[in-house]
Amino acid sequence: VEEWQSLVLSGGHQRFHGQLGRCLADLGPMPSASDAGASVELAFWVGALINPLPGLGVAPEIRPALLRCSNDLNSVRIALDGIRHSMHYLTPSPTAVWFRQQIASLRLGNGEAS
Repeated sequence: VEEWQSLVLSGGHQRFHGQLGRCLADLGPMPSASDAGASVELAFWVGALINPLPGLGVAPEIRPALLRCSNDLNSVRIALDGIRHSMHYLTPSPTAVWFRQQIASLRLGNGEAS
């Protein structure tokens, strides 16, 4: 969850300044997954985090699947798959990183791309 948050913030994916912080404040502390019931609570918490309203647009919509889910293990799988897919989407490819470096280099005024 911390890595996901970092990717959202570093990638500039908030729709407005402080969106992620507001969402975290609304959700309250992340539940621990000490037992099966707590794991389901954590799964719903993750679902609300990665699919906030208004949306960030960086994760698959998992809330309906969580609500339809009939067992604890599947709830955890849905949340885990959702945050993994989102992190994959948020992680820049090597080509994108290189391109951003070239743009930054040009903006700094040295005019030479490598």
